[in-house]
Amino acid sequence: MKLKTLLTLGLCGVLTGCSAPQIENFKGTSPEFVPQEYFNGPMTAYGMVKDRDGKVIRRFTGKLVGSWDKNGVGTLDEKFVYDDGETQTRVWTLTPTGEEKTFIGTAGDIVGDAHMVAKGNTVMIDYVMRVPYKDSTIDISVRDWLHLQEDGVILNHSKMKKFGFEVGELVITIIKDFPSKK
Repeated sequence: MKLKTLLTLGLCGVLTGCSAPQIENFKGTSPEFVPQEYFNGPMTAYGMVKDRDGKVIRRFTGKLVGSWDKNGVGTLDEKFVYDDGETQTRVWTLTPTGEEKTFIGTAGDIVGDAHMVAKGNTVMIDYVMRVPYKDSTIDISVRDWLHLQEDGVILNHSKMKKFGFEVGELVITIIKDFPSKK
């Protein structure tokens, strides 16, 4: 009986894993998410971090500024302020791979390369982030899904995993800043 239960749970896990969204599912959706256009100039982010049980454990705001050089390499400078007063800065470098709308991303707290691809109205980014934990650090696998809405707002949700188990989630809204009228 125990073996049958374990096999059933294992099969459910495999089937559930197969149902995860794929970037190809967003091909042809609109508005088209062009990273070089959206991640250019100032943006504001509002977000929250949830633990593995879905409880909101932190909230934050962020100021982001993106730019691109003549070779098509992007820089996304992110400055976050958490509700407990902690601040965090991350500067992404986004290098085109040669494939359409595909980039390699690097940043100080990212282990190795992040892989970013855009299809339709969505960008997916896979990476490993090194985060403080107690008196040390741990590496967490992250998959970001950024969905561009008709009004130009990005809805971002991210799953954070360790050893294949979900340990947290990020939910972020990103809004392009409009030039101030003087």
